[in-house]
Amino acid sequence: MIFNYDLNDTYLMACSGGPDSMALLDMLLKQKYKIIVAHVNYKTRKESDDEERLVKKYCKSHNIMCYVTYFNKSYRGSFEAIAREFRYDFFADLYEKYDCKGLFVAHHKDDLLETYLLKKQRNVVNESYLILKETIIKNMKVLRPLLYECDKEYLLNYCKDNDIPYGIDSSNFSSVHPRNVIRKNLINANKEMLLKQALKDEEKLINTRNDVKDFIKFYPVYTISLLSEKDDLWLMIFLYELCEKNYKKYIVKSLLLTLKNYLKSDKSNLYYKIADDYYLEKNYQQIAFNHRNINSFSYVFDKLQYVATSNFKIVNSGLKMQGIYVSNDDFPITIRSYNNDDKITLKEGSKKVSRLFIDKKIPLLERSKIPVIENCHHEIIFVYKLYRKYGYKNVKNNLFLDM
Repeated sequence: MIFNYDLNDTYLMACSGGPDSMALLDMLLKQKYKIIVAHVNYKTRKESDDEERLVKKYCKSHNIMCYVTYFNKSYRGSFEAIAREFRYDFFADLYEKYDCKGLFVAHHKDDLLETYLLKKQRNVVNESYLILKETIIKNMKVLRPLLYECDKEYLLNYCKDNDIPYGIDSSNFSSVHPRNVIRKNLINANKEMLLKQALKDEEKLINTRNDVKDFIKFYPVYTISLLSEKDDLWLMIFLYELCEKNYKKYIVKSLLLTLKNYLKSDKSNLYYKIADDYYLEKNYQQIAFNHRNINSFSYVFDKLQYVATSNFKIVNSGLKMQGIYVSNDDFPITIRSYNNDDKITLKEGSKKVSRLFIDKKIPLLERSKIPVIENCHHEIIFVYKLYRKYGYKNVKNNLFLDM
């Protein structure tokens, strides 16, 4: 296998001591590339020290500079994520020190397919399904020359045929890691057909993501009728893009799945708290992502007075629908947000306030802002701009609410 990089440049090589990296290192040396080797000993397996010695011995026999570092960080959460950050920081220091033009990494076709299957299984929508052949990480050009050309079997045979020493990572045989389960299933798979499917799915992912971004730019309002035409992949990307745009925090798959189910629900009026005061609102025929403060409120007044609160103002004039007449017999009155059990007496009989909101198609998150007035007899006598208690309509208003 012939590589097409500039032989005058210096390159860094990430070498674990496994068959993949040892085969690539040997290929690069045979093609006269100037290589500096970087090895990380994580001290997590019984083979770790043996692999370090193997890499050092090989480099010494071929007059290659070899740098080793040891993982010594305390951490919480994913070891893989912390370890990756640690090694790429190590690589970046060497890369800069020796003015390298590329970092060789021995990812191969099996790694590509494993990554594709793992990301499909996880319903990844915010990144590529595939590993990139070239990318930039920490200002380093990361090169993966084996990615589409060689599989694991080829590299193992290369090492055996060329007497290249290598170590075997025993953790690769554990069924604890999802990637290892996929790896075992990949052994007997038709890799060429799977690669074609991976490339096809990647193209669909990119096209769908572009379509979603155009949709978000073009449509200021997102109606249920428009969204009902879209498939699950489209909806997941749509939800991710809106959450990422407005929420700006890490968005987990479970959140996207929950939001997707809310979109597909037969219920016409729903809201879902994403975080803090940020909500997905489904209001009859449209959805929106909004920051809302839905804290309940309650104020008690012993007499008629004109004041301003953080939720409303009491004023002495306004539109008819904004006001009601209150007498001395009503005090003390409470002006508050509604409760689920609230009822108001209308001409046709008693009716729940929540039902009236539904009849008027008031969005769920808007309902908590609408003040209701309760008199001293614990009767709801007014729902702002919507209803008065039967018998309160024919008297000139003296209390008006403004928001």
